[in-house]
Amino acid sequence: MSLAAHLAELRRRILTCFVFFAAVVACLFSQGYVLLDLLEAPAEGAIQGFIFTAPTEAFTTYFSVVLLASFIVCFPVVLYQFWAFVAPAMPAAFRRGILFWFLFALVSFFAGIAFAYGILLPSAFSFLVGFGKGIAQPMISLAQYMSFAVTIILIGGMVFEIPFLMGVLAEAGLLNTGILRSSRRYALLIILILAALITPTQDPFNMVIFAVPMILLFECGIVICTVIERRKANTLKENV
Repeated sequence: MSLAAHLAELRRRILTCFVFFAAVVACLFSQGYVLLDLLEAPAEGAIQGFIFTAPTEAFTTYFSVVLLASFIVCFPVVLYQFWAFVAPAMPAAFRRGILFWFLFALVSFFAGIAFAYGILLPSAFSFLVGFGKGIAQPMISLAQYMSFAVTIILIGGMVFEIPFLMGVLAEAGLLNTGILRSSRRYALLIILILAALITPTQDPFNMVIFAVPMILLFECGIVICTVIERRKANTLKENV
C-alpha cells in the first residue's frame, strides 16, 4: 500500500472508533448517576460526602465519568481496529494467534480496571484521607475525587497490559528472556521511577501499591516470553 492508502486506512479506522464511541456516550449519558454512584462507592466510610465549588463542576464531572465508562466499553473496538491496521506488518505466526492475543489484551485491561477499582482506589483514598484528618477537616470536591479515581482506574488498566506487550514483542522477536532476566535490577529501578511518575499523589504508600503489581506483571511477562521462545525453538526443530 502507498502512504496515501495507509493514511486513508488509518483515517477510516479512527473514524469507526469515533462513531462507535459517540454512540456509546449517547447511550450511557442517561446512566451517569449510576456511574457516579459506582465511582463514589470506594470512598464510602472515608468521608461523609463530596462538595462542588463551581456551578459547572457537577455537570462536567458527570460528563467526564460518562466519557470514562464509554472508553472502557469501546476498548475492545479500539483494540480490534488497531490490530486490523497493524496486522499486515506482523509475522504470520502472530497473526495465526490473533484470537489468543486479542482475548489476552482484553482480559488484562479489564483485570487491571477491576484491581484498580477494588483495591488500589479504596486503599489509596482511605490512606490519604486518614492521614489528612490529623491535619485538617477533609472537604473534597466531587471533581477532585473523580479526577483522582479516573486516573487510578485508567492507569490500572494500562499497567496490566505489561505482560501482553512483552508477549507481543517476544512473538515479534524483539525481546529476549536472557536479557530480561539479567536486567531485573534495572527493570526494578525503572518500575519504581515509573510508579513515582504515574502515581497521582506521589506518596510512598501509593507508589508501593502501584509498583508491586507492576513487578509481578513484569515477572509474568518473562514467563510468557519464555514459553514463546520454547515454542519457537520446538517449531524450528520440527521443521529442520
